[in-house]
Amino acid sequence: MKTKKKLIIVLPLLAIICIAAFFCFSDSKTEDSSATQKTMLQYSSLNLTFEKPENEEYKCSVTNNDKKIISVDAYNEGEYYWLNVNSDKSTRRSKPIITVYKETDGKKRIIKKYQITVSPYHKVDMKNIKINEGTKREIKLINPYYDTKEYDLRYNEKKIKLTQVLYDGEKCYYILEGLKKGKSTVKAYLSQTNKLIGSFTVTVGDYEASIKTKKHNITLYYNPHIDSRYLENGSFNLGKVISNYHSDAVYSVFAENPVLIGSDTAEKENTTPKAVTVYSKNIGKTKLTVFEKRKNENKKQIGIISLTIKKAKDSEVFSSNMALDNDGIFYENFIMPGDEYNLKNAVVSRYINSDYTNSHFSESEYTFTARSNHPEIISVDKNGVCKCHTMDKNAVHRITYTVTFKDGSKITNGGAFDIVDEDFY
Repeated sequence: MKTKKKLIIVLPLLAIICIAAFFCFSDSKTEDSSATQKTMLQYSSLNLTFEKPENEEYKCSVTNNDKKIISVDAYNEGEYYWLNVNSDKSTRRSKPIITVYKETDGKKRIIKKYQITVSPYHKVDMKNIKINEGTKREIKLINPYYDTKEYDLRYNEKKIKLTQVLYDGEKCYYILEGLKKGKSTVKAYLSQTNKLIGSFTVTVGDYEASIKTKKHNITLYYNPHIDSRYLENGSFNLGKVISNYHSDAVYSVFAENPVLIGSDTAEKENTTPKAVTVYSKNIGKTKLTVFEKRKNENKKQIGIISLTIKKAKDSEVFSSNMALDNDGIFYENFIMPGDEYNLKNAVVSRYINSDYTNSHFSESEYTFTARSNHPEIISVDKNGVCKCHTMDKNAVHRITYTVTFKDGSKITNGGAFDIVDEDFY
């Protein structure tokens, strides 16, 4: 499973050389024709970074900013001048002007000018949610102000619980848990402000379980060279296709053509019930009937899934194995001049014949080729053995390999070794 990540960019405070000159020249609504016009949302951030000659140093000033509508962080870094604008108030009459200039022989020469219009913050539409008591599910909220402000969520903590999982750009992910039957309004405020950005109602109840609308038709893939539980799109968790699952229930599946699928008991997760993992065992089509068994109730049918299983290419077996290898073959693979490394053996044992995923190909079912863009640094022979000849001071070498399978599919990958000298150890 790929993990989602939040990207945070921090501007070094010590490098800020922007002169915040908050002069009020006028309350004119007229736009400055000599400035580039930029618009941004209140409480958001705007990046105005641009390229410059590496040997030049720029400065900036901010005018028409008497009410501190914006703040600007700016600094020189090599061939770039970094400008990051944060807005705190919306513009009405006066619009701030950012002037970037350089000083030469005591004179100022204007490089760029920006005039900033800040639109008032707006409310974000948030949909109401229903959830069964004692269950959890992942929800997503949109925050257009994510680059400067996070959400402060206020709600009835006796009825529901919200746990922030991560931020991915403007997408904010939370785990919602229904604690007690009833309703709770969730109000989303921008952090460090009292601005209500949006709200929604969570109703905790006892709703009928069913198959999610978009999951009535599912396609899986199968390749005889790998256990489908490790093949990308070779399996699915039954719990994740069920809407309004119950915490006291166990779910199961019956296939009209049982030779096409297998199933395993799945562990209980944050957002899914204890259910089963359904995986492919052959190519074809079948109907899956899904059942629910709650405490003190009879087992009952909650829906039917039309399942289609298609053939996966041999290269997709390779890709599935490689996706499970977080670091890759070349990561921190240290080699010294005079050393050899059998790249073919590494590729075959990790991505073709993997003990972890039970994948296996005979030697007649694939071919391996590799080449070096700088054989004078590291060469590679017809058997896939790499030999290091010298240090790579400019980091220019790269080894590229291609695996071609009998079904005609192929995959190309590669990387660079970390060449070190004997002092490294």
